Amino acid sequence: GVAQHYLYVNVTPSLPHTLVWLDYGAAPQRGDLVVYRYAGTPWPDFGYVDGVRFFKRIAGLPGDTIAVSDRIVSVNGTEIGFAKPRTRAGHPLEVITAGVIPDGHFFAQADSPDSFDSRYASSGLVPLARVVGVARPIF
Repeated sequence: GVAQHYLYVNVTPSLPHTLVWLDYGAAPQRGDLVVYRYAGTPWPDFGYVDGVRFFKRIAGLPGDTIAVSDRIVSVNGTEIGFAKPRTRAGHPLEVITAGVIPDGHFFAQADSPDSFDSRYASSGLVPLARVVGVARPIF
């Protein structure tokens, strides 16, 4: 097949990269930055609707264990971060359920403590089939 590459601009504070080279269709690995199409609960007020592109890091893969203690989420014993009880606008947020990441899914993480990622049930685990590509930071 022909390799396809795209430039992707990140306009959110979720990760510290503004411009990335996107390897379309590349197989993601733990720690990789990825762009994926959102498949969680729709939150139209925030722009979180089916298919909108998210930019996060892969922090957990199938077979990894998610643990939750006092809203602190970890994957395989590595702390991911605190799952806030509410959004900045006051909407309640449920923490993800502890358990094993099933086949075909991954745990998405961002660097910002305010990021909407897999710590939250409404964002959830991401189907690997929703990955657009692996992101290689330019700056």
